[in-house]
Amino acid sequence: MATTVTDSLTSFWNGFSLKSLEVSYTSLIIAATTLWLVWTSASSFFRTRGRDRFPPGSFGFPIIGDTVQFILASRSVVGHRTWLQKKIDKYGLLFKWRFQGMPVVVMDPPGGNKFVFQNDGKLFEIYWPLQMATLQGKEPVSVLHGEQHKLLRRHLNRFFDHAAISRYVEGVDQKAVQHFARYWEDKGESEFELVPFAAIKFYTFSTICNLLISLGEGPEMDRFLEHFVEWTKGLLSFPINLPGFAYYKALRARKRILQILGEYLKQRKREVAEGRAKVDILTNLLTVPDENGNLLSDESVCENLLVLLFAGFDTSSGALAMTINLIGKNPDVYEQLVQEHKSIVDKKREEGKEDVLSMQDLSAMKYTWRVIQETLRLHPPVAGIFREAMEDCEYKGYLVPKGWKLMYSVVSSHSDPKLFKDPTKFDPARWEQPPVPFTFIPFGGGPRTCLGNEFAKIQMIIFIHHLVRRFRWSITDPNEPVVRDPVPNTRKPIKVMKVTPSV
Repeated sequence: MATTVTDSLTSFWNGFSLKSLEVSYTSLIIAATTLWLVWTSASSFFRTRGRDRFPPGSFGFPIIGDTVQFILASRSVVGHRTWLQKKIDKYGLLFKWRFQGMPVVVMDPPGGNKFVFQNDGKLFEIYWPLQMATLQGKEPVSVLHGEQHKLLRRHLNRFFDHAAISRYVEGVDQKAVQHFARYWEDKGESEFELVPFAAIKFYTFSTICNLLISLGEGPEMDRFLEHFVEWTKGLLSFPINLPGFAYYKALRARKRILQILGEYLKQRKREVAEGRAKVDILTNLLTVPDENGNLLSDESVCENLLVLLFAGFDTSSGALAMTINLIGKNPDVYEQLVQEHKSIVDKKREEGKEDVLSMQDLSAMKYTWRVIQETLRLHPPVAGIFREAMEDCEYKGYLVPKGWKLMYSVVSSHSDPKLFKDPTKFDPARWEQPPVPFTFIPFGGGPRTCLGNEFAKIQMIIFIHHLVRRFRWSITDPNEPVVRDPVPNTRKPIKVMKVTPSV
């Protein structure tokens, strides 16, 4: 009998394959989360039964709704837009659907965006899908609610206000020079191929690592980056914690990241005690209390560093990769950028100033910022963000019950032809005039506007400054689809040509 059982188990595992497991992901999702989904769906049903004032739409399949379709569609820019447009064509810009067992209302721009932003922290609080919430943790400013969120955000904001950002410009400029020397100019050839997204990650990660924990480029940073890349792949994955799945790998990467940050924290505490600590955000978080006189716990410091590191490198990397892609497809844009940066450097030299950039220089790069804005409109780093209704509320005559989720769609806002003429056209000139309020929202809005959006802005502008002064490039496959993992990017190389600096 024992032998038969053993043989049967051996036969089962020999026939088991990861491929077969991946094929059955839908059933595994249901099996892994059945109790949670049934509970949330049932409680929502009984709470709202008999009410007929919900927004138009469909909850889709029982319990799971559109969860599978949405996650799969969100892995590419075209896929997400197609999923969204089908809903809009059928129900309008304001509609309901179901995600991970919960009813969700997608808000219509710009009124719905304004309604969410102005009631953030009042009627609504932040909500993250299961996998995103777990991968961030319990202590980051991105997940906290109410007074805890407000207190921590005020505490962190002093590192990202205008005065602080102005102090960071020179350091970011130096990192950009080092990046191009190490990853672009050392190719030894006048022409070479390079995958922008893969290369740019080293620049954005090095700038944010230097700012937060004073970690410079080298093998140690490269290994740290590998863990972060693994972690980010879990953000848009199915929440299946089984070997081989992206979520499982991301959880393991998160553990390693926090262990590394914990070691940096212990070392920095010793350096603080000995009076030789470097001045960066980690040192400040360990030594400067909040307005109530309290220092953050070690867990809070590490989890907030994790989220800030991600926000400072992955979103900017995707935005820069897509900016390069769009410039490469529009040679006239490239020429205008070259002229803008040439004039800025010429002026600095006429005044006897060094080539090192200042905030004043960045403020003069208006066309560069328009190009980046247009890229962020066409390819926003985040497709949409969720909120949770903390009480029953009404919007345009429709009921949104307590516990329902709301989603403001960045893609919908940026693609509406009523808000942006010829929305699929790459047209930096459209930013010569300010957009209608609550329509351009790549960094969110309201009290949860991206904390580091101004830092991201200088990261991107400085990178473009050095790029167009040294190189021109062409796109090897203009029809390559844009993927999202989790930010928009392309995976095929571009053909890069070194040019004699025009300035």
